[in-house]
Amino acid sequence: MATRTKATERQTARAAPATDRGEVTRRHILEVAAAAFAESGFAGTSLNDVIKQAGVTKGGFYFHFQSKGSLAVEVIRHKQEQWAGRVISASLQHATANERLMAVPRALCDLYEQDPAAKSISRLCMELSEDRTLAPELWRQFGTWIELTSSLVRASQQEGSIRDDVDADLVGEYLVTTFIGTECMADMASAGADMRERVERHIALCQTLFQPSTV
Repeated sequence: MATRTKATERQTARAAPATDRGEVTRRHILEVAAAAFAESGFAGTSLNDVIKQAGVTKGGFYFHFQSKGSLAVEVIRHKQEQWAGRVISASLQHATANERLMAVPRALCDLYEQDPAAKSISRLCMELSEDRTLAPELWRQFGTWIELTSSLVRASQQEGSIRDDVDADLVGEYLVTTFIGTECMADMASAGADMRERVERHIALCQTLFQPSTV
């Protein structure tokens, strides 16, 4: 039994690096595809170009992704996992729920400035939302963002920094929608150059709209 166990352990040890390499390859393809989608959109991105730029074979690509559509969905998930980690880390640096809430769009601005491929999320979602087979998957990704925002709104209400007569879930959806719209407007008006300025104006407006009455 001991001999068989050691043999199994040796086989597992040999298999692990291959698994690790596979995950590295998969993430590399996702990053290459994200950059391509951010620049050219879903329709304007050739799967052959992604495969070529990633330096993999077609077989290697299809081992990880079944189609261009599945690749796009995984790019959205991959990029949102990255921004979720960034946003949570940034928000935890603040003491109050309201400060953490305001830190979310600012952290996203940081990400968009530092990683142009992050723009692939909104661009892909706009294009793929017309595909009713992919729309539910896209909504799940945005649903997570809305839930995070709504929970911060609810906590802000409990600490008295946001009016308690507004629906936290509705406000959470409103704030996410506002950010997405602001991103689109900034992209059209200045190729995203004034996005942070626009976001700050909306933060100030929302603070005015949702702050508790002093009367």
